Amino acid sequence: MAVLVIALIASSIALNAYSTYLRKTSAQRAAEVFAADLALARSSAIRSRRNISIIFQESSLAYVLRSSTGVEIARRSFAVGADLRLDALDLELAGDSLAFNSRGFADLSGATGSVGRATFRTGSDLFGVSFNALGGSRIERL
Repeated sequence: MAVLVIALIASSIALNAYSTYLRKTSAQRAAEVFAADLALARSSAIRSRRNISIIFQESSLAYVLRSSTGVEIARRSFAVGADLRLDALDLELAGDSLAFNSRGFADLSGATGSVGRATFRTGSDLFGVSFNALGGSRIERL
């Protein structure tokens, strides 16, 4: 009986530590997924010879990759019940969307400089992804 109680206490401590770890790393992992999706959008645009857009839906904590014909390539959700849970995400471009043309160049005309930025936040953890017109990206803790 005592062994069972000790095992239950140890498992509850481990589960709590694992939950804390997942919560603390969600913003970083979401930034890594977005960086990979930049490369996916660019390569899909070149391969299909169609414009591919990444459209942020900040109020629902999600974004979608969609072709100019309306075909959904990928959807990422970070709301309650998702594998990665975020408190906020933001694409710092006018219109909250980024489009790669058929030659693989992104339109960054709505950016404040020569690079675009997306941010991902969970609690006090904030990560940013800076990216250029060719989809090259850099992830940093802000």
